[in-house]
Amino acid sequence: MTIVISEIAAPGIARIAINRPDKRNAVSPEARNALIEAVGAALTDASLRAIVIGSTAGHFCAGGDIDSMIDLDVASGRTRMKDNHRLVRVLAEAEKPIVAGVEGFAMGAGAGMALLCDSIVLAESGALGFPFFRIGLTPDYGILYTLARRVGGARARQILLRARTLKGRDAVDMGLADELVADGGAEARAIELARELGDMPRHAFALTKRHLAMEPQTLEAALEMETLSQSLAFVGDELIEGRAAFLEKRKPKFR
Repeated sequence: MTIVISEIAAPGIARIAINRPDKRNAVSPEARNALIEAVGAALTDASLRAIVIGSTAGHFCAGGDIDSMIDLDVASGRTRMKDNHRLVRVLAEAEKPIVAGVEGFAMGAGAGMALLCDSIVLAESGALGFPFFRIGLTPDYGILYTLARRVGGARARQILLRARTLKGRDAVDMGLADELVADGGAEARAIELARELGDMPRHAFALTKRHLAMEPQTLEAALEMETLSQSLAFVGDELIEGRAAFLEKRKPKFR
């Protein structure tokens, strides 16, 4: 059985998902490495405009595979975390749009992966959970960085310190997820959203993602980054097409 599914979900859209239904798609080292390879390949494929991280067998990802955490010492634990951070960086630094389609559980590392995406579509019975304390661990997969950026510092503190799980409407209302859909419809909507984001001007989108990743910063630093980004945009083909479409009163076609 293929541990990670990588396929074309729609023209220009890759679908990638852990495929370990017996483990509710928990992340093992093998699954992590396969995800790094699959996402990396999609990012370098010029025919693909966006990526959907999806669910299989009704779940997104139940978190890290606890069975693979036995017999670790400090040195091997550090090595494991540095390997995990390779996946975090691939997702966080991606210049293409990435959308998570979350059915069922997105717990621990699964929630971390979802939070690294540009948008999260959540099924009504889906849940994002942060149960690290319940098994004696601390938050990982970049959650101490991403969670506060989504919900604010005070809310992130209460979610993590109380090991909370947020479901459906509560998760969307808190800002953990962006859209709520009926069960079974998360991936279909995620693909639609990925196509919408994939139609955006590629270079301008990538520059803006990099700028957002640097926030918060001082006003002067933000203005300097804005100057650099916009100077590059001014001399690109995307502005030529965008201006032409505006004048011709049509939708732009960015390629």
